[in-house]
Amino acid sequence: MKVKVISRNPDEYLRETKHDIHKVARNYDPALHPFEAAREYTRALNAVKLEKVFAKPFIGNLDGHRDGVSCISKHPKQLSILISGAFDGEVRVWDLPQRICLRNFVAHNGIVRG
Repeated sequence: MKVKVISRNPDEYLRETKHDIHKVARNYDPALHPFEAAREYTRALNAVKLEKVFAKPFIGNLDGHRDGVSCISKHPKQLSILISGAFDGEVRVWDLPQRICLRNFVAHNGIVRG
């Protein structure tokens, strides 16, 4: 009579130090996981639903920057003034109630960080 035994190398599943990540053996064969696509679709759908639940309504936008906005700051004394800096070095001063740019200038050679 033959006895089948599972043998494993401890180096494949043990950590070398306590800071190493545990190695988890997983078989990625799609034949063994027939419901994986449906499960991932359900997870993606739930994530989109949660994003819609927690999203705030879009109120308006301020057009004008040619590149992405890297920082935004409010005026220390006037609530209606907003200042935005872009990745191309441009700084714009905005009037929020009217949604217009009051002034724009290139302040940096690179990214405006603050």
